[in-house]
Amino acid sequence: MRPRRFKLEFYDDEGVRHSITIDGQVTREKVGKLLDLVEVMASTPRGTASALSISPRKFDRLASTIISDLKQREFTASDAKKAFEASFTEKIPLSTVSTYLVRLVERGVLDRTETGRNVSYRVKTEESRPILSLRP
Repeated sequence: MRPRRFKLEFYDDEGVRHSITIDGQVTREKVGKLLDLVEVMASTPRGTASALSISPRKFDRLASTIISDLKQREFTASDAKKAFEASFTEKIPLSTVSTYLVRLVERGVLDRTETGRNVSYRVKTEESRPILSLRP
């Protein structure tokens, strides 16, 4: 197996950005230990919406908006786009929102439902959601 690079970035409750990189053999065990460290350093069992909202990255800020504003209902990519733009007074392309929503589904943060051509999302419950990886 060839060496790989794994980079984990997160913000703690005070908004301090932390970055950890593994260069070489990346295993589930190593990643699990890093995630345990993140949980301790961030002093929270989950990536918080407030910590994500101060990130300069659109992915993090969109995740924050979804977790804090849309967690109680089903929503579409258009709904997420509108919520992001209202929260941050910044434009974001619908295609970017759709891409980020797929990544959040892949990471287990969102559930996706397709009804014909319509796609809707829902934030998974806190108990079933893994720690949010902040790297898109």
